[in-house]
Amino acid sequence: MTKNKKNICIVTTVYSFFLYLLIKGYNEEDIFIFTAWFPKEISKNVKHIQLPPVHFQGKKFADLNSLPGVYKNIIGFFRYFYGYLKLRLLLFIKTFNCDVEAYGHAQTPFSYILFENKNSNIIEDGMENYTAKICESHKINPLIDFFLHICGIYFLNNCECYGTHKNVKNIYLTNKHDNPLIKDKVRIIDIEQFWDNLSNEDQRKILEIFNVDIEGIDFNKKTALLLTQPLAESSLNSMNEEEEIGIYKEIIDKFNDYQIIIKPHPRDTKDFEKIFPNMKIIDKHFPVEILTLININPTVVCSVVSTALYNFEKSKVYVYDGELNDEFIIKAREDLLKIIKEKNLDLISE
Repeated sequence: MTKNKKNICIVTTVYSFFLYLLIKGYNEEDIFIFTAWFPKEISKNVKHIQLPPVHFQGKKFADLNSLPGVYKNIIGFFRYFYGYLKLRLLLFIKTFNCDVEAYGHAQTPFSYILFENKNSNIIEDGMENYTAKICESHKINPLIDFFLHICGIYFLNNCECYGTHKNVKNIYLTNKHDNPLIKDKVRIIDIEQFWDNLSNEDQRKILEIFNVDIEGIDFNKKTALLLTQPLAESSLNSMNEEEEIGIYKEIIDKFNDYQIIIKPHPRDTKDFEKIFPNMKIIDKHFPVEILTLININPTVVCSVVSTALYNFEKSKVYVYDGELNDEFIIKAREDLLKIIKEKNLDLISE
């Protein structure tokens, strides 16, 4: 008997959800799984499974030297196993006697789906992830490995989450990656080409899912689009909010004779309407790449290290050229500038 095909998409960000829809199109029969931090403004537009929040401070656990730390770890474990068992049951029911393809992020607490399924695919969550270390999938005692699989734990270190597992067949990135451990699995997504390959109905549905609304903004004017990033919110402690806002003020001053439009990053929690009351702020939840797909091309697009700059081939691009004090961001900026030059984008260098 022929098995039904079923796609699973498990993601933490609207960007990767957008890439999934470009790759596969929208099918209401697909199983969409969103982590607790996925924006409800987007998730409410599709039928989905919502995972519970799992909070471990630091890299893995809260501080065990205090009662609040012990409490947070206990609550974190209970939330994880509750979510894990619930997901196990739901997926067993929904995928029984089906050929399953899994797509998404391999670094979430519930990513066992991607390591367990023999036809799994990683979807990029920004190329910055791939500037970090990538290592071979672990090989340990089979009994321990079996126990980890039962618990839904398939990796011992985050550097294993970027596609080296044998069950990961494809890694969908928006730019090439030559790490020998994954390069044969990398599939380049040309966002414009993938968009053009979709039906008009799929395109309309995607715009509807992401609540794309830019009414009241005249992009025919001389316009500078500023793409923010959650640098102050980052767990890397790259900079504080005052430093980050100071960088944006420098960029705005540089283009003070332009109409300034700010597109906050989806994970940015700062109130830009309050910080910059005279600027136009557009919704942070839809992927900024959608603007180019609907023929919105600002005069110049600005950022510190946003890889979304790659997509604005018809605009000039400006990468913040001031002083940075964080080595990770400095390296990310160097990588960004390298790729911008490789793509022959119109870079403003002074």
